[in-house]
Amino acid sequence: MNGTAPKLLAILTLSLCIVSPPAVMAGGLIDTSPERFAAADFSGSEFITNRWWTLPAGSNFLYLAEDDGDCLWNLIEIQATTASLGGDFAGIYAGTNARIVLDRTWVDEDCSYGDDYDAFIASDPDADEVTYDWYAQDGEQNIWYMGEDTFDGDFDGSFVAGCDGAEAGIVILGAPTKGAFYSQEFYEDEAEDWGKVLTFKRRDGLRCMKTKEWSPLEAGAVEHKWYCSDGMVGNLSLIEELQGGTVIVDLVDTNVAAPPAAGLPVSPIPTCP
Repeated sequence: MNGTAPKLLAILTLSLCIVSPPAVMAGGLIDTSPERFAAADFSGSEFITNRWWTLPAGSNFLYLAEDDGDCLWNLIEIQATTASLGGDFAGIYAGTNARIVLDRTWVDEDCSYGDDYDAFIASDPDADEVTYDWYAQDGEQNIWYMGEDTFDGDFDGSFVAGCDGAEAGIVILGAPTKGAFYSQEFYEDEAEDWGKVLTFKRRDGLRCMKTKEWSPLEAGAVEHKWYCSDGMVGNLSLIEELQGGTVIVDLVDTNVAAPPAAGLPVSPIPTCP
């Protein structure tokens, strides 16, 4: 997704080794180690109620971006089912119930359909990228990223927490503070993302948090994300992709008609390969 220098990664990795769970400090490294995960409370973990990013089962969020003259539609669908459906994570992550989220992106070349999502979907386009993600919330409302099954021509980046050394990370903090940074996922040479809380501001009358996301596997790629909350419910309202020029990804609608998901090359069920 995003990038940083190997030297910085080494510093972050060293710091991670010396922070004891459950350390959460303003402007510091957040412990996402397997030991902290094991010590956390994950009862009711499939209910994602974090005030900055609330994921009600059965809802969806539609995003639109324009990049190099093309329109990119991104639909994030919160499934009613959870990871307890049949598969499982491994090691200390085994038995964690996670919310299943389907994330699909389609490309409308030359923006032929403009901002008419319904007409575009009615044309039965093939998805450019499709992913099943798994999220679990702990008792402090930290949202943990448990892995993904993703396909955009290959399955690179797919991982399941606990399998082949893969570790879960935190995607959104329950009590974020400016400057706090954290591992979002770790599967060596496949998925190594980091996040940081940059600032808090008011936008359109809402309290909003701006974060930065990057990965040492994609040098130069950075995303700034805006999570906005009315105090009880929050969502990801805006993404700024900063690699090779800024691409703005806007939340344009919610609870839209979703195309069928049958026959996808990815599975909603987490299982070790």
